[in-house]
Amino acid sequence: MDETPSSSQHFAAGSYIDLLLAAVIMQITFIITAIWVGTNSNDLLQTNSEHVRHVLKIQLSLGWMMCIIAGLGFSLLPLIYDVKSFDKSLMRSFIGMNMSGQFTIALGIIIGKEEIFYSLSTTGITLLCTALFLLGPPALTIFKSRKINSTEIGPFSYTIGMILPFIGLITLVSWIARENSMMLAISESVIFDLLIPLAVTATIVSHFNRRLNWDLIKPHNTGKVFAIFMTLLLLSILSAPLSDRGDMSVRLSAILALLPYIFIFIMLNPKKIVSKIIEKQPYNKMIAASVFWLPIIGIASYLEKLNFVSTTDAMMSYYRWILIFGFSMQALWGFASYLHDDHKKLSLHRRKTTWLIFLSLNIGSLITTFALINSWITDEELTSYPRIGIAVYAASYILILIHWIRDVFFGLDNWYATPMFYDKYLKYPEEGPGYDFEN
Repeated sequence: MDETPSSSQHFAAGSYIDLLLAAVIMQITFIITAIWVGTNSNDLLQTNSEHVRHVLKIQLSLGWMMCIIAGLGFSLLPLIYDVKSFDKSLMRSFIGMNMSGQFTIALGIIIGKEEIFYSLSTTGITLLCTALFLLGPPALTIFKSRKINSTEIGPFSYTIGMILPFIGLITLVSWIARENSMMLAISESVIFDLLIPLAVTATIVSHFNRRLNWDLIKPHNTGKVFAIFMTLLLLSILSAPLSDRGDMSVRLSAILALLPYIFIFIMLNPKKIVSKIIEKQPYNKMIAASVFWLPIIGIASYLEKLNFVSTTDAMMSYYRWILIFGFSMQALWGFASYLHDDHKKLSLHRRKTTWLIFLSLNIGSLITTFALINSWITDEELTSYPRIGIAVYAASYILILIHWIRDVFFGLDNWYATPMFYDKYLKYPEEGPGYDFEN
């Protein structure tokens, strides 16, 4: 055995850049497709509207949002757990399948022919789900290493990857069995009401507990919090079909929809977040703001379940709009921005807030919330989303694209393979990430 030390950087370090650029490109593709659907009324959209809306939701959730989640995982998990399961070929395969799946879905919708739409949508969903299957083996490697450096955020760190292949399988089977509308509803619930809340909450806990050492959740409690949160989310999902069949009261179903978001909001210790902000401790404003949308999501879900706020069947639930933009997009892009500054090794006090992105996401969510409250007070049915809210959300897509292209291609700061703070997890910190003494 050759024991001559040799320094080599693990490829996964910094691979978030490729996945985030893929995400911003696909965000634009998604918004163009969504605008196309919203401004056209061809035969496909009129006769197959439920299936068109479903594939758009899959394109959003398992497409560009999953690119961000995977990008953060590819970059940080190998550093934290000292594993080499995320390699160059895997990342390229994931990006290729993910982007191809999204483009294929968008093409099928824009062409507007029913036979082509179903053929291309099936191909696109299959590609997106296969991309999730690819993450199974490296996620298993992380899971086996979970006792290493995982006490700060516990199961929030390693469980998400383990459930991705199951999410892919449920999504694919549901699309194949799409003639049963209940299958599509289950698929959407598993993604939007389980995967996304868990994954985004994991990034929030990682930022505050691991990166900033604020200990919002005590390390010895993270496992319990994760287990209760996941159980509440599952109960919320199961309550919907039970309520529809009359086996559970609508009020109980609404309460179960509210509980997960109130619980995790309380567990994230908002009082401590506010006190740290008052103390002028450095933090990412987008991630902090996302936490305070959690109770709004729960309340909106509660009101919609009780039909205090009524929408047409053609609309996505308002609570999911707030979940996607106010909570998820904000926390994920905020975490990515902070990680990028870590790679540039910027002083915490030199970091700038991307105010235009911050304002567009929060103002858009405020407009959405106002429309929901207005419907509740006036008892008027919501037949469309506020156009100004959609415009503000669309602006956030453009602003994110401009920010990341400018920062990646035209930034003047030096970039380092090992982000500041995370070098403490390296087995041989002086040699850089991925160093293997036996190699």
